[in-house]
Parts: sequence; structure tokens; C-alpha cells
Amino acid sequence: MQVEVGSTQASNLSTDILVFAVHGKGGRRSPAFSALNRAIGGGLSTLLEIQGWKGRAGQLVSFPAPSGVKARWVAVGSLGERGRRSPESLRTLATQVGSLARTSGLERVGLYLDSNMDKRESLDRASAQALGEGLQYGGYRFDQHKANKDGNQGVTSTYLYHEGRRDRPLLAAAIERGAVIAEAQSITRDLVNEPGNIINPESLVEFARDLAKARGLDITVFDKEACEEAGMGAFLAVGQGSATRPALVHLSYTPKQKARRKVALVGKAVTFDAGGLCLKPPGGQATMKMDMGGSAAVIGAIAAAADLELDVEVHAIFPAVENLLGAAAYRTGDVITASSGKTIEVLNTDAEGRLTLADALIYACKQKPDVVVDLATLTGACVVALGPSVGGIMGTGRGLIRDLRAAGDSAGEMLWELPMPEEYREHLNSKIADIKNVGGRWGGAITAGIFLKEFVDPDIPWAHIDIAGPCFTDKPRSGHQYGGTGFPVRALVEWLSN
Repeated sequence: MQVEVGSTQASNLSTDILVFAVHGKGGRRSPAFSALNRAIGGGLSTLLEIQGWKGRAGQLVSFPAPSGVKARWVAVGSLGERGRRSPESLRTLATQVGSLARTSGLERVGLYLDSNMDKRESLDRASAQALGEGLQYGGYRFDQHKANKDGNQGVTSTYLYHEGRRDRPLLAAAIERGAVIAEAQSITRDLVNEPGNIINPESLVEFARDLAKARGLDITVFDKEACEEAGMGAFLAVGQGSATRPALVHLSYTPKQKARRKVALVGKAVTFDAGGLCLKPPGGQATMKMDMGGSAAVIGAIAAAADLELDVEVHAIFPAVENLLGAAAYRTGDVITASSGKTIEVLNTDAEGRLTLADALIYACKQKPDVVVDLATLTGACVVALGPSVGGIMGTGRGLIRDLRAAGDSAGEMLWELPMPEEYREHLNSKIADIKNVGGRWGGAITAGIFLKEFVDPDIPWAHIDIAGPCFTDKPRSGHQYGGTGFPVRALVEWLSN
């Protein structure tokens, strides 16, 4: 995205759409909007009323530009009451604008923020970054499998009105940064949205190879035989029912400068989850292409780290596998052995994600990172507890969890901590193995996290993020279209950056 920050008046800006971000019902009182209205002899306020302008927070109205305006379209969006502007409100508005631009074939956007002319609410870098994120995010479309595509690009250039000359380069860079992060989210969204016949363990490996080549990442792929040699019996058991060969993938990004930290991101990569012998009903299988959302998130995060040249060494690790019904599928009651030697009694083949992550976490800890963070569409119980928009977080690293939650708040991707009571460990006690893979009906998100803890080096701070709810939406909500949301790539990049 091309970005320019300057002080050209709206009446003189040649662009596809002028966007006025105002407070409350203040469309007619917005300095920029009023100046344009006067320049063309009035009429904009009437058009605003015709479009049903109420000034509600999040409302956006648009109409073809009247004669005398160099832009093709005019839009007015409300940021809510004065004094309540936040990066999130700007991101939401920009997402709406990005979607409108894509739908209408508008590529050049001019942004005029009412609050940007008020010294009490001068624009900061976080807010400018949110604008870039929203414009790029809102223009996303997943139409790869449609014969008739709209052919529109979405926003390709952005002009931001800002009077202060000194801040212009910083704000332009922040908008560009936001667009880069949203582009990384698009990678994640594409992977989550692709059906299981397109993205399977083998094609996901090839995608990772292509990404590594394009972004200068190192990659190591452990095929089925290598995983067997490493004793990854938990991970491999899950894939026994599939004709597609499983693999464990290790992508790594090393900065040119000295790295501040070494971080391991581990993502669940079940490219399709039918439940195995504990077969899901048809309705439960319909969206199970998204069960590799954890791996998609760590792929998006490491892509952004490389694009932004962050000074953190990042390792993205994911065990790619399918959980299908087949003659060789693992069975309820099987006892399998993880690469640590710990044995697991399988009481539900549809609680497979934690089995794949067990071996991946053991491998990640052997890389001696400063911290380990795993991400997984792990439990429906977490969705019941927190709803569709919030990710659950738990683990052993108190400071790590605090920092990730703060990053999520800044990025507009909320993470809520769940407790890990020690007494809940007994729910995973097995009569014939070291541990069983499910802990009963209650507290399922927590017992899943406690299970994972068994395979993490206790000397390495660790956090587990359950993204089963916010990773995918089956209907449009809060600026998200149907499908993959890219959650929590923005939060991960914010955390890695700080």
C-alpha cells in the first residue's frame, strides 16, 4: 500500500473516496467536512441526512460525490463520542472503509479525521497503524474458487490529512506497518479458509517451503519416518487413518541484528478433523478445515516478523496431520507413547489436537527458546466459556501471559486468562497409562491446557492460547467476513515487537 501524509484540503484532493471520521453526530460540524461543504456551495449535509446519518459509533454512510468534488465518493464514519477515540474504533472504521472500497472498486482513499484537528486527540502511531490494518483487512476476499470474481484490488493507496509536518513520516510508516500486518493476516485467513482437499498435510508443507523461500526463512521438515525415529508416537497416532502423510515443520526467522529473544510458536495443524473413530456428526465437520488455525496463525506471525525485520528470533513449529476414519485409524482405548516416553490412554479420538501438540511442544522445548507459546483451536469448552470473540490463555509464565494479554488488548484481539488449578490434574489420571487425553465433562478447556503442560519443560515459560472461538466465524460479525479471521496474528506481532 502506498501511503502519503500531508495537508491537502479535501476539496483539492483527487482520489476515489474521501472519508471523514467524526465524533457522534458531528458530521456537519466536522472542520474538514464543513470546509468541503463550503467549497462546493453546500449540499453535503443534505446528502448526509438522506443517507440516514445518526452518528452512532461504528456507523458509516457513503454516497457519490456531488459536482465540484474531485473525489468519486464521499463517506462519513462515526468514532463515537468525543474523547473516546481509540485505535480499535479507528481500526473498525478503516475495516468498513476497506470493505466498501473493495466492493465498489475504489483503490485510492483520502482520510480526514475530525479528531486529528483537535490537539486534545492528536493521532499517535498506534492509531495510524490501526488505520493501515483496517484498510487492508477490510478489503480481504476469499474468492479463489469462484468462477466470477469481482476483479477489484481494494485499497492500494492512502492519503491521511495531518497538519503537523514533524509527525508525517512516523504516521506514514505506521500505516504501512499496519498494512503489512494485515497482509500477514491474509495469509492466515487464506490457509484457514482453504478446504481440506486443497490444504492437507502435504500441501501445507509445500506452502511452508514456498513461504520460506520467499521470505528468507530456514525450514526443516520431519517426514513420517523421521518422526517415527524421534519417537513421536502421539502425533503419528492421530494421522494413522489418513492416506496423506503427516509431517512436522520447523520454520525459523533470524534477524540480521542481534536477537533480543528466542521465541518458539507452536501451532496445531490438523488440516481436517473428522474426529477419527469418535466421528463428528456432519454439522460438526462442516467447518473442520479450520482446525489448523493455530498453524496458520504462527505462519502469519513469522511472515510478519520477517517482513517487518523484527529483532526477535522466531521459530514456528507445527505438526501437520489429518484426523480421519480409516482401517488403520487409532482406536478409543489405545495407549500411545509421546517422544518424552510418557504414555497416553486415548479415551476420545476427537481430542486429537493435544496429542499432536504434545510431541510438537517436546520438540520446541529442545530448541531451548526463552519462551514457548502454543496456539490451537483446541476445545469447544473454551468457546462455551468465553464466546466466539475471545481467546483463552493459560500457562506457567506469569509475565508471558501478562504481556500477551496486553498485546491482545492493544491489537484488538482479546485474550482472557483461565486458571489451572492443581487439583484438576487428577481428572487426567489413567488406570493403565501415565495420563489420559480427556478429563471429563467439566472444565474441558482447562484440563486440555493441563494436559499440554505435561509435555512442556518446566524451566521454560509457556503459554497456551485456545483460539477455537475467534479463529473462524460462520457469519459476518464485528468487521469480520465469513471464514477465517486471522486471530491472533496482530496480537502476536504486537507482542513480538515489544
